Amino acid sequence: MAEVVLDNVKKVYPGGVTAVHETSMTIHDKEFMVLVGPSGCGKSTTLRMVAGLEEITSGTVRIGTRVVNDVPPKDRNIAMVFQNYALYPHMTVFDNMAFGLKLRKVPREEIKRKVLDVAKSLGLDTYLERRPKALSGGQRQRVALGRAIVREPAVFLFDEPLSNLDAKMRVDMRKELSLLHRRLETTIIYVTHDQIEAMTLGTRICVMSDGYVQQLGTPLDIYDFPRNIFVARFIGTPPMNIFEGSIEGSGGSEVFNEGDLKFPMKSLVRGSAPTGKAFLGVRPENVRICLTPDDVARASFKATVEVVEKLGDEQLVYCKTARNSFICKMESHSEVQYNRQYPMMLQAEKVHIFDGKEENVTRKAAA
Repeated sequence: MAEVVLDNVKKVYPGGVTAVHETSMTIHDKEFMVLVGPSGCGKSTTLRMVAGLEEITSGTVRIGTRVVNDVPPKDRNIAMVFQNYALYPHMTVFDNMAFGLKLRKVPREEIKRKVLDVAKSLGLDTYLERRPKALSGGQRQRVALGRAIVREPAVFLFDEPLSNLDAKMRVDMRKELSLLHRRLETTIIYVTHDQIEAMTLGTRICVMSDGYVQQLGTPLDIYDFPRNIFVARFIGTPPMNIFEGSIEGSGGSEVFNEGDLKFPMKSLVRGSAPTGKAFLGVRPENVRICLTPDDVARASFKATVEVVEKLGDEQLVYCKTARNSFICKMESHSEVQYNRQYPMMLQAEKVHIFDGKEENVTRKAAA
C-alpha cells in the first residue's frame, strides 16, 4: 500500500477557469479518505489528477516515494472504480475481472485463482459466466470493484461509485466497502457528493467548495467543529441551523441578539466573535422545545411550530422566529401542535458562533 501526497496541486483549464486551487493534503497509508462537496467543487478533478487522467497545471502528486506527475495512469499502480461501472458488455464477469491481469501477462492459473478468490468474497462466484446486461446495478458495481481488487494496487480511487444505485443498495454497498477496506487494509480515495457516504465511510473527510479545501478532519471533528458556515450546512442531515443576528454589549456581558433569540456569549463553550454582525449555529438535535415546567423555566426564546415530520423513532419539527427558520429534532412520542408558539432552549455547549461574512467560505487551501 502507499501514502498519497498532494503538494500545492492546481488545475486550470483552457480559458483560465480554475477547477482546483493550490491544494495540499496527505492521504496516509491504509487510510480511507473521502473528498466530498457539491457538484463543481473540484473533488473529481482532484481525484483524476491523482489517477493521471487530468494533467496537473502546477504542484506535485506523490504516490509512495515516487512523484507521478509525468507517469502514465497505467504505471501509477492505482485502480479506479467509476460511477458508470465501465464494464465491457461483450465480456463475461470472469473476463471483465481478469482483463487487467491479462494485459499485465499474469500467468493463467494465477489469474484464475485471484479472480475466483475475489469473486467469492464479493458474492459473485455464481455469476462468473454472465455478461453485464444480465446483472443488477449492485452486481455490476461489485464486478467493477472485483476488477480493481484483483490488480492489488497501491491505491484505490472511487469516483461516486454508488450514485446510480437505489437507496437500499447504496446502504448495502457502503457496508461492503467498509468491510473491504478493513480486510484489504489499503489506501482509498473516494469522491462523493453524498455527505452520509462521507460520514459513514471515511477515516477522514475533505470538504471542498469552489476548488478550495474548506476543512479536513475526522467525520466527528467536522460534524462537531465545523470551520465555517459552508461546512456547518453541508455536513449533517438535517443541516445545522444558522441564526443571523449581531453581538452586542461589552465587558463580559456580550449577547448574540437575533431579535427573539438572545444568547449570552459567556455561555459559549467554544469560539468567540467580535461585536457586530454574526451567525449562531446549532444542530437540530441540540435545540429543545420546552414541554416540562423545568425546561420552560430555563427557556431562552420562543418560536412557532410550522411543520412536523414523523420519522418513526424521531420527528423533525420546523419552527420559525420573526427573522429565522430552524429545525428541531426530537423523540416522536413528544406531541407538539402546528401554529403554536413554544418556549425553546439551546444546548449551550453545542452552540457555534461564526463571523459576519454571510458567504463564509474559506478561500485558502487547507492541509
